[in-house]
Order: sequence, then C-alpha cells, then structure tokens
Amino acid sequence: MYLAVLASPGPNFFILSQMALNQRHRDARYVAFGIGTGSVFWVILSIAGLATLLSQHPWLSSAVRLLGATYLVWYGGRLLWSALHPVPRSTVIDQLQLDGSRLAAFRTGLLTCVTNPKGAAFWTSAFAAIFPAHPPLWFYLVTVVLIGVLSFAWHVGLGMVFGTSRLRGLYLRVERWINGFAGAALVTLGVQRIFSR
Repeated sequence: MYLAVLASPGPNFFILSQMALNQRHRDARYVAFGIGTGSVFWVILSIAGLATLLSQHPWLSSAVRLLGATYLVWYGGRLLWSALHPVPRSTVIDQLQLDGSRLAAFRTGLLTCVTNPKGAAFWTSAFAAIFPAHPPLWFYLVTVVLIGVLSFAWHVGLGMVFGTSRLRGLYLRVERWINGFAGAALVTLGVQRIFSR
C-alpha cells in the first residue's frame, strides 16, 4: 500500500526530480534523506494514534492542513516565478553553489514530506485504518524501519534516474514549462487544500 502511494507523483516527486535535473545530486540525496525522515515521523505519529487525536480535535486537523497547504503554495510560487523570469544557467549554478547546504537540502525534504497534504491524509486515514490494533512490539519496530528504508531507497532512486545526462538534456530544453507546470500544480493543490473542509 505504501509503495502505491510512493509511486504517485506529488510534492516530494516534483521537488526531488527538479533538484536532480538541475545537477544538484548531493542536495537531492539529502532531500531524499529528509523525505525518508519525514516518512518515519509520520508512521510513528500514526502508530501513536495521531488519527484519533486529529478526529477528536478538528482545529488541530485544520492547522496541519493549512500549514501543509501554505508551504505548497509558497514553493509552487517559487517555481512559477522561475518559469516566468528565467535566470541564465551560469547564474543559477553559481547561486546553487553559494546557498546550497546539506542542512538546507535535508530541511527542504523534511518540510516537504511533513507538510504534504497527500501524505498527511494517507498516514492519518488509510494507514491508521489498516494497522493492527494490538501488534507485538517487534511489529512496530519493523514497520518504522521498513517505511524509512522504502522511502529513502525510492527517493534516492528517483534522484539517480532524473540525474542522467540524457534526461537532463531534455529537461534543459523544456525547463521553463516543467517549472511552470510543477509550480501551478503545487499552488493549485495548496489552494485546494486551504479551502477544503
């Protein structure tokens, strides 16, 4: 079930693939590590009963939804801006080398995963619903480790696939369109989540 969720494109996919296509291989790995950490965070909260807590406190559920939606709109807006106001490639590379850090890349992955509305909905509903009521202790541990490994392996794999020179060459020709599409998709998703009940 989790693999099916991983395979469906969402904010994690857009952000990670964009970094890999821009030759930010090291950053993409740390973003993948941040996403994996975020997945572990969600599975632990889900196992601890977050779904029950959110159902009992609607204001908390709304706060989580609004936080995630706001982050999506912000990041999508940045992508749209880059699509409408392209910067020369050399300037972009210089900026990435100056302000790119391992911590910033990790934080981007972690925040994207933790505030992802699709992920939040999965962990607090579908996953919480199928998890056994009273499993043995080892089952909790295996579940947390398995989710972390699957998430990290999948997202590192995405970074490797999108980091190939052939895909990168194609990407450079349509970069503005991809950034515009990804930005519009994230902004639309974020706005939809802000106004959804």
